Amino acid sequence: MNIIKTEVFDIKYNIIKSKRKTLSIIIENNGNIIVRAPKFLSDYEIKKFVFEKRKWIISKLLTIKPIEEKKYIDGEKFLYLGKYYKLITIEGNYGVGIQDNFLYISLKKDFFNNLELKKEMILKWYKNEAKRIINERLKYYSKIMKLTYGKVYMRDQKTRWGSCSGKNNLSFNFRIIMAPMRKIDYIIVHELAHIRYKHHQKTFWDYVEKYCNDYLESKKWFKENGKFLTL
Repeated sequence: MNIIKTEVFDIKYNIIKSKRKTLSIIIENNGNIIVRAPKFLSDYEIKKFVFEKRKWIISKLLTIKPIEEKKYIDGEKFLYLGKYYKLITIEGNYGVGIQDNFLYISLKKDFFNNLELKKEMILKWYKNEAKRIINERLKYYSKIMKLTYGKVYMRDQKTRWGSCSGKNNLSFNFRIIMAPMRKIDYIIVHELAHIRYKHHQKTFWDYVEKYCNDYLESKKWFKENGKFLTL
């Protein structure tokens, strides 16, 4: 943990170094600050960069509204494919699913108040749904983009919606299953495009636009709504 003292309050941040060429600051929904930096930069240079951006960081931190943690109680709203569903508990065999405007969780009556069990079941259902839908869309887009990918992983990442490795293995944050389908498609096209272009230069974005002509709208959507994709 690194600390910079400012006129308002101390800024605490973590550094993640990689092969990237530029510096960037990520402020998470809970106020955590991550600085992504090139491997060749010293901690002093990174600290200087953060200090220069301190006013911007402070302004962002002051606007953060904490997202309430899920309680897994009936009536609570859960986001799935861009739509909110009310949680309802019913008696029956163990399972989770969507019916009408409800996200139902079925289990024995003795466990109706077992919130940890409910949380575990709902998380598992979301991850399975993410795996099913993302793999379906990957097959569709990889075919029309004429691209071949490696292994596919479902992650619970804090700062990334997806990634593509040097070996063309793809990773996706399972929480994107809460976004509208068109937004999910953008993430999939984005990562598939990295199989061809390992950068974010104009040629990359031109290629993304070819298969997702509203990608700018999707980028903006995740920036504005990403904090709501929580469980």
